[in-house]
Amino acid sequence: MIRCFTVILITSLLSGCINVGPDYKAPIVNVPKKWTGTPKIEQKKSLQPEQWWKSFNDPMLDQIITDAIAANLDLKQALARVRDARAQRWITIADGLPTVSGASNATRRFNNYASSAGQAGPQSTGGAFGIGDQIINIFQLGFDSQWEVDIFGGERRAIEAADANIDSEIENSRNVLISLLAEVAGNYIELRTNQQLIVITRDNVNAQRDTVKLNQIRQQAGFSSMLEVAQAESQAATTEAFMPVYETIVKQSIHALSILLNREPNALASRLKNIGPIPAMPTVAITDLPSELLLRRPDIRRAERLMAKANADVGVATAELYPRVNLSAFIGLQNAQISDFTPIGKSWDTASSLTLPIFNWGRIKANIKSKNALFDVAFLTYQSSVLTAFKEVEDALVAYANEQQRFRSLELAVNASLLSVKMANERYDHGLTMFLDVLQAQESLFQAQRNLADSKAQLSTDLIILYKALGGGWQNQASVADDVNIKPQKELWLDGVFTPPKHNAP
Repeated sequence: MIRCFTVILITSLLSGCINVGPDYKAPIVNVPKKWTGTPKIEQKKSLQPEQWWKSFNDPMLDQIITDAIAANLDLKQALARVRDARAQRWITIADGLPTVSGASNATRRFNNYASSAGQAGPQSTGGAFGIGDQIINIFQLGFDSQWEVDIFGGERRAIEAADANIDSEIENSRNVLISLLAEVAGNYIELRTNQQLIVITRDNVNAQRDTVKLNQIRQQAGFSSMLEVAQAESQAATTEAFMPVYETIVKQSIHALSILLNREPNALASRLKNIGPIPAMPTVAITDLPSELLLRRPDIRRAERLMAKANADVGVATAELYPRVNLSAFIGLQNAQISDFTPIGKSWDTASSLTLPIFNWGRIKANIKSKNALFDVAFLTYQSSVLTAFKEVEDALVAYANEQQRFRSLELAVNASLLSVKMANERYDHGLTMFLDVLQAQESLFQAQRNLADSKAQLSTDLIILYKALGGGWQNQASVADDVNIKPQKELWLDGVFTPPKHNAP
């Protein structure tokens, strides 16, 4: 027993000293010094990405987003994967710990002691029963213990991989949340935009119907022709034809929002039937540096954690090259009678085994090469995620800046079209212009008003895209991070180039 405990102690000490495989080194990233697409306009408000949707000052949008965070099925699936990753980590830890299980054993043994002179000890007689024959029953009841000592760190690398996997699933749930916020806000803006387009269309149809009636009266009085009446009716009907299109989009937006809230498609119909304004946000300024983007975006953080997991998997595969030490022990009671199991003796035994791979057709080394290749894939994925993130932000900044210019131009166009309609009607009433000028002015006004509504919606949509690109929205949602506190690794975001960690050959 003393020798057994000595072996266990020595191997335990050794197990804390060796970790085969490469140690993880975070990549160094080349980060731009500033954003090139920042709008050069009067800045009124700094961009705050943590709860960006509240900047729209729309209580209905706030409530829908709150409900979506609580009920969305995609988000629930992502959180379930986090719980699974935590459970898998504990399974990995348990695999490296000693196991104890109840054990029972029943043995029936026949011994024959030969009576011939000069023969001693038990010998097999091929089943013949002679002098000294004896049948022995042995019953044992106790506990078995097994332990594979983690001398070379294979289990520790597996735990390292499990930790990184938990982190990656948490970041994935945050990424799902960011996409959910953007999708809810986008559908809500689409709903309000088409509601406003319905109002604009209805107002123009009413004005054009009034023109039809006026021309009918003029025609009956002999001041207008049937051609002018027909032209007015045609324009009113053409304008009215836009109504079903907008109404369809309104209903589809309600369906989409209801599904995002884990409700039946028409669940929000009564809640959103009242027409509301297009959500608008004050002009914002981008104060964050590009390096802060890497610390915030969950997809980049997840890609880095998957790279750490792939690195640890290399260590797990490398550990298969080295010897495995297994310790086993049994302690319990034994008796020769199972019917009256009164312990007459204690029973124990210990054993150890050492296994070393010698020839396996290169399977282990091929597995190591496979894990190294998967690490390279993870690194390249990380690099791609970073570049894509910078592109998305720059694209969103450019789109937002140019849409602001377009919006200002469309505001001027609407004001000019309103004046044009007024003047065309006055000139036509006084016989100074043709009725075609009135129709053209009305058509131009309707088009300008639609374009202005679309541009206003696009401004808000561009801001949503920008907030999504900046990775905003998950920071204050404790339900996503749960009880895991992930601290950003500052060393990831140094100025430099992409440099993957080197893997030393085993």
